[in-house]
Amino acid sequence: MANFDYKITSPAAPAVQRNWWVYAVIIAVCVANFLPYLWMVMTGFMDRSVAASSTPNWLFWPTLDAFRYLIFEKGIMWNFMNSLIVSLASTLFSVTIGMFCAYALARYDFAGRDDVSFWVLTNRMMPPVAVLLPIFVTFQNFGLLDTLFGLILLYTAMQLPFVVWMLTGYFRDIPRRYEESAMVDGDTWVQAFRKVTLPLMMPSITATAIFVMILSWNEFAFATFLTSTSAKTMPPAIMAYSIGANIEWNVLGAAVVLITAPLILFVLIMQRQLISGLSQGMVKK
Repeated sequence: MANFDYKITSPAAPAVQRNWWVYAVIIAVCVANFLPYLWMVMTGFMDRSVAASSTPNWLFWPTLDAFRYLIFEKGIMWNFMNSLIVSLASTLFSVTIGMFCAYALARYDFAGRDDVSFWVLTNRMMPPVAVLLPIFVTFQNFGLLDTLFGLILLYTAMQLPFVVWMLTGYFRDIPRRYEESAMVDGDTWVQAFRKVTLPLMMPSITATAIFVMILSWNEFAFATFLTSTSAKTMPPAIMAYSIGANIEWNVLGAAVVLITAPLILFVLIMQRQLISGLSQGMVKK
């Protein structure tokens, strides 16, 4: 009897096509966007004469004179603390309040729900300059000008539409039967929300809080017109170093480092939570 050897061969794997030009374009775009910021950071560590030179100097002896000038002579850390307090407080209040508003829009069917959702979204579309004068007059009448409480109150109201718009869709992706099962077991609505819904929503809430923190930290228009000295935040404080005939470029570069470095570090630390929160809605429960 003849012996037949059968050899099972797997189908050839498709060749991996590497589009090198895509990587080249991405690298070129990243370099083009990063180089101006890199040059500004380097300028912050330059001497005044080197920074004011008409020819670029890539090799120089770094110095901290500009940072010492901003911190010890100009007291910019006071503005830094104002930005930190206002950003953290407004983020906490807007995310907490907006979370329950988004939950109500996602879970309860009431008359005018779609109209409320659309009204919340249109509030975010309105440019800040359109309501700058009325808000200034209101703050002046209530004694809120140049106060941290006034900025926190305003930023909370400004960021609420964004929070509600972001979280409503995430709440709708979580099946209602999860909460109903918890309530069948004897939990109240608050306990079901705290034990079931809130843990599932934490990545999305964290991602939304990161965006709100960034928006509050970088807000410029209202911080410029509603503050003068005691409550001035970093964006309007830095503007003073970028206007005028004699701009000290090393001081401006140091100010750019002080306002952007904490935010970049914050995003790098929270990037895992940010990616997890943004991708949560892509997975259907």
